[in-house]
Amino acid sequence: MSASLLWANAALAASAATTGEERVAVIVSASVAINQLSAADVRELFLGRKQIQAGEHTLLAVDNADKQARDIFYTGVAGMNGNRVRAYWARVVFSAQGRPPPELPASEVGRRVIERPGTLGYVAASSVPPGTRVLFTFP
Repeated sequence: MSASLLWANAALAASAATTGEERVAVIVSASVAINQLSAADVRELFLGRKQIQAGEHTLLAVDNADKQARDIFYTGVAGMNGNRVRAYWARVVFSAQGRPPPELPASEVGRRVIERPGTLGYVAASSVPPGTRVLFTFP
């Protein structure tokens, strides 16, 4: 893990401790043959820079529409706040180099992960649905 990512995680953990902020869990279907991914792999997947194979499935990212969960996730995994993530995707889309992950309501992320094995999402750690596996949490 890079020094900047470690620093971002430490800063995020300190912020969460003082504000009572929820932890966010990165989840995948329990049926997918993968036990862990590095934060770098998740960052590259969610930023459209890498495809990752997990057994017979190619992992596909879905974003959570919940602003707090999305901010915790992108700050933790990419060191980017919401405005920087939007600016990043605007550049990528404008240059026809990719499209952002589909954004789903928080209540739908877990269902999508279960119904479509190979989907990777993130949810509040307190509401991880049965049938999913937590790869890691932030902060």
